[in-house]
Amino acid sequence: MGVTSTSLAPGFLLASPPLGDPNFDRTVVLLAVHGDGGALGFVVNRKASLSMSELFRIAGYETEALEDDSPVLLGGPVQRSSGWILGLDLEVPSPSELITVGDRIGITSSREAFDALARDAKTRGASTIDPHKRIVLLGYSGWAPGQLEGEVAAGAWLPVPLDEGIVFSTKIEERWEKAYALLGLTPAFGMTMRSVGSA
Repeated sequence: MGVTSTSLAPGFLLASPPLGDPNFDRTVVLLAVHGDGGALGFVVNRKASLSMSELFRIAGYETEALEDDSPVLLGGPVQRSSGWILGLDLEVPSPSELITVGDRIGITSSREAFDALARDAKTRGASTIDPHKRIVLLGYSGWAPGQLEGEVAAGAWLPVPLDEGIVFSTKIEERWEKAYALLGLTPAFGMTMRSVGSA
């Protein structure tokens, strides 16, 4: 039997409570790509242990006027040394360097995008809102062909429609609950459903 052609992307994957894997406990994954070749997503509610200012410094950018205490996020357990920018209406030199998610969300790992982010941060200052609402993520979440379908069927993930507001207008620590609310559910309901039939 082949892999279903029904794609869950673009959308969210909510970790069912309790998922058991500490990498994904209470996580919201923005699923960017899903098809016969597998799936690619980014966790959007887990903070890394460094700020944007620290990341700029580590990446070799001039740190003057780059005081930005906004958090960097952990996009997933795969290649945590890789950096990605998630934002709205992103512009990159080549379309092949941009993963489009829905109508306006884009994800890129291009150096030019990071250069632009650092340049804009210096020009704009930390107190001014970024019109592209860019978020930096370290690493990503990946699934082999058929793996995600199996995990969803086993109840490990709850697919939820994409909502830009969850990513860009909701506090990081509230995103899991807010995403559950999109379906009219609460995490407690999900936990009850998951425990039905368990010994």
